[in-house]
Formats: sequence, C-alpha cells, structure tokens
Amino acid sequence: MLDPFAAESQRPSRKQAAILEAATEVFLDNGFRGTSMDVVARAAGVAKQTVYQHFVDKERLFVAVVREAVDAVADPVAAEIRQLGSGSDLAADLTELAVRQLGAVLRPRVLALRRLVIAEAGRFPELGQAFFDQGPGRTMNGLAARFAELSREGRLRVDDPSTAASEFNWLVMAAPINEAMLLGRTTFPAADLARIAARAVATFMRAYG
Repeated sequence: MLDPFAAESQRPSRKQAAILEAATEVFLDNGFRGTSMDVVARAAGVAKQTVYQHFVDKERLFVAVVREAVDAVADPVAAEIRQLGSGSDLAADLTELAVRQLGAVLRPRVLALRRLVIAEAGRFPELGQAFFDQGPGRTMNGLAARFAELSREGRLRVDDPSTAASEFNWLVMAAPINEAMLLGRTTFPAADLARIAARAVATFMRAYG
C-alpha cells in the first residue's frame, strides 16, 4: 500500500520544485488518469528519466504534489496557532487567525487539488486520510493544544479541547468550503471572509469565552 507521506520531510531541491510546479498544473488540467510522466517532463523542461529519478512513478509524484500544497497552507497556520492569544484581545487574535485560514484554504489551486484528491479517494483512500491529517487534522490538533493552554490560563473555559478545536474549525470553514466544493464558488471577497470569521469567533466565544 502506498504510504502518502512516507517521503523525507526535507524541502525539495530547485529541480524537484520545478517538476512539482509543472506536475501540479498538468494534474489540475488533465486529472490523475489523464496525466503522463512524458507530459510532466515536457512541462518542466526536463528529461522524463529525471522525473522518474526524483519521484519513481506517477503515484508518488501525485502524492508529492498534494503534500507540497497541503504543507504550504498548513505550515503558516500552524505557526500562527502557536502564537494565538499572545496579545491582550483573544477574540481579535482568533478572528485574524480565521481570516488567514480562510484565505489559505480557499485559494483556487488548493480547492482544485482538494477536488482532485476527493476524485481519487477510491484509488488512493490513504491519500485522503493523509490530506486530512496534514491539513485540517493538523490545524485542529494545534488548536486543541493551544485552547487547553488558554483554558489553564483562565482565558477560555474549555472542558474538551479537541471538541472545541473541531467546532472552531468548522464554524470558520464549513460554509465557504461547501460553497466552493459543491456550488463552484471561486471568489471570496475580503469583506465576506471578515464577516464569516467574525461570526464564527463570536459564536465560539459565547460558548467558550
């Protein structure tokens, strides 16, 4: 069974990054089944053998593309979660986090890759699990840990940090993700993101503030 995230965690080399960038566009344009290593090699301007040397086969190349996209979104969010509550206004910090999280997850390329992962879930069920673990799962784990700390400090009243983290995440993400994935919405003005974030945080703080 393919282990989607068993690859080394180090950042890709310049050549690998160029191949991943080209492969992302090819996968998004053609889907998994419609993509060949030949086409990726031409798009990246490298020999086909070079693509195989770095990524072994199309399945592992697809995994690497998804991994890069997920990490690009999750890494900055995780860093911001660790700083959550460092200011005096926790609600303002949560709102800022929510806006940044929405902006990252609702990028057209990220949404397109999410659709592609869903489409391939039957072929690679473990890839969907890994996408969740490295994306929303990682975010909610980070939130749970930080909410527990803030509760010990008396700034939140949280009995079950994991539940509180899940509720916060989906208060923020549920409506726009559903609109994007099911209705095909592609643009979210900043004012809309600010409104969604503010309402989500207000609801969360009424429950846990």
